[in-house]
Amino acid sequence: MSTPPPRPNFLVFVTDQQPGCMLGCDGHPVLRTPHLDRLAAEGVRLSRCYTVHPMCMTTRATLFTGRTPRGHGVRCNGIPLDPVIPTVAAALRRAGYATHGIGKHHFRNWMPQRGTDPAALDPAEWCEAGPLWRDGRIRAIPTPYYGLETVEILIHNGHTAVGDWVPWAAEREPRFREIMSPPKDAPNEGGRVVWPNTLPAELHYDQWMTERAVAALRHYAAAEQPFFLWHSFPDPHPPYTAPAPWGTLYNPADAPPPNRRDGELDDLAPHFRMLRHERFLTSGCAAPCDFSDEHVARQRSMTYGMVSHVDYHVGQVLAELERLDLARNTVVVFTSDHGRLLGDHWLDNMPPAHFDEVLRIPGLWRFAGRFAAGRVCDGLASHLDFAPTILDLAGVEIPEGAVPATPECERQRAAWPGHSLRPLLEGAADAVQESVVGELDEDYLGLQLRTLITRDHWLTVYGGDRSIGELFDQREDPRQLHNRWADPAFRAVRRELEAELMYRLIEQDGALPRRLCHA
Repeated sequence: MSTPPPRPNFLVFVTDQQPGCMLGCDGHPVLRTPHLDRLAAEGVRLSRCYTVHPMCMTTRATLFTGRTPRGHGVRCNGIPLDPVIPTVAAALRRAGYATHGIGKHHFRNWMPQRGTDPAALDPAEWCEAGPLWRDGRIRAIPTPYYGLETVEILIHNGHTAVGDWVPWAAEREPRFREIMSPPKDAPNEGGRVVWPNTLPAELHYDQWMTERAVAALRHYAAAEQPFFLWHSFPDPHPPYTAPAPWGTLYNPADAPPPNRRDGELDDLAPHFRMLRHERFLTSGCAAPCDFSDEHVARQRSMTYGMVSHVDYHVGQVLAELERLDLARNTVVVFTSDHGRLLGDHWLDNMPPAHFDEVLRIPGLWRFAGRFAAGRVCDGLASHLDFAPTILDLAGVEIPEGAVPATPECERQRAAWPGHSLRPLLEGAADAVQESVVGELDEDYLGLQLRTLITRDHWLTVYGGDRSIGELFDQREDPRQLHNRWADPAFRAVRRELEAELMYRLIEQDGALPRRLCHA
């Protein structure tokens, strides 16, 4: 009797706010990412991979639960993920996998409620709240954590970061936070500060994450236990800073200009112009964001340095994976929670807007000998597809929570709305779906955005106001500079896309929890 092949390991790299265009292998004219380019060359690059939402907490909840934002309830930042919901990590753990998380997780809220004394917060419920880590009320994440058996966490970004990295850095340099902080004369427009920090690179949290990942891989190699390792970088999320040499790696004068055109905002919904020129609170946009061209160039070039810094550390972890002879049986994934705007369309960061720079993210998958090496696939993929793909490759059933011994309904829908991307990754198919959907509830402005992305078109509708929306012809206008929402020539196309969006939203409605009996 032949011995069954060992179960694959999973090493998942996730960045924060990295658009899909910010890869050398995606054709970026300036940015250099040699290690990620090699990962793409040895595996599959999904060139049209999209997030489900432009906010951190929502997308991470989808990656772990396989559910839409409507399905898991984290409609936007500020809503903790219900720990009762089954996760991909928990399913793997029950199947015998070691599950470990390093870096940013953001399944719970980071900031206390307004008007609430942090001292009154329950650490068990607010275990990712920065103030509770700073005052010492929390020193470790309670585990298991959403299916992760062990966690080494980072909370916040840049010089404000807290978590398990802090004692490691403080032991080596007590003044680490002061050294990492921006100087008083650092360029600053609208609160967006850009500076190359002087913290030695060997004390940066990316280095700490690399060391922890190496230690975890060595442990798994010695134990001969299959693993799921979640390695989540806080960067290139603002603040805009990186240690030497990455902080000065790119000259702002060489940064390509943002993707925009004069008069573009006149053809978009009113809130776009508001975001550009008026001061008010949103979930992720610095408003107003009418920064100078010089400052936008600084932001862009520093972001490239932060991405190259991440690329270096991905290379370090992958080298250890190979040294331990684990690479042949490890699925490596590189993606981001969502993208961002850097002056593109005249806006900044994560505004209530669905553009390619916001929704399209990196999608690199490598599995030596199993995936089609060097394949660039333009089949549509979504973060909804991450969890079902992982479990399909592991041979583990999708977790459904409480279920009857005998299914009550033989024709019930699939538990998760996503698709396994295995046919794309193995080269057996060019597509597994005809469209993907993006969502956003921007409660500060009372906006609901729902977006349908097809091979040729991009439609965004706004709940409650049928007079506004975006429609882009991806074939003729891939840069999304000409909104065809009100163009009579696109009236029939718009109606077809609106109908398709309605059906896709219905099809993606949750099928969990399962029905237990007739009544």
